[in-house]
Amino acid sequence: MDVKGVAFLARQQMMVQAHGEETWRAFLADIAKKEPFFANPIMPVTRMPADAFLRLNEELLKRFYGNNPNAWWQFGVKSAEYALGQGQLKAMFSPGDLRRFLLFTPGIWKGYFTEGELQVLPEKSHTDLRIFNVPKPHVYYELSVMGFASGGLAFLGAKNLKHEVLKGYTKGDKEVLYRSNVS
Repeated sequence: MDVKGVAFLARQQMMVQAHGEETWRAFLADIAKKEPFFANPIMPVTRMPADAFLRLNEELLKRFYGNNPNAWWQFGVKSAEYALGQGQLKAMFSPGDLRRFLLFTPGIWKGYFTEGELQVLPEKSHTDLRIFNVPKPHVYYELSVMGFASGGLAFLGAKNLKHEVLKGYTKGDKEVLYRSNVS
């Protein structure tokens, strides 16, 4: 499984905004010693080994966020806010486009990852989001992707947004299943 460079560049932008360019460059120099892949320029279409990308995110968590995996959820939320507020999704969605946004999220998965699948299962009273067929399940995928979905729904005006974790890598399951209730 590979992760596309656009995921790295989004993380880079977020970290520069939060911690400054100098801190990011120092971090990247340190991580490149352990993960030589990151010594090379990364373009949006660059394919990164998923293991290297996950180790980068684990190191970010350790160094900047006290090893709190909830930071990965916030990465997803912030990514959605950026994408919908000023990024590539701004012109695609309007306030209230909740269901349309959720139905679009499998395309976002494919834009970032070369394997695995995100499936949206809309029902009358809720929508389920399912991540499966990921060769090496990792909590990062669950929290950042479901955080993105939650952040996007909130940005688009969801009220009383609630989600229930039916299955998750966080629970030791082999797939992820979240149920979202939105009004």
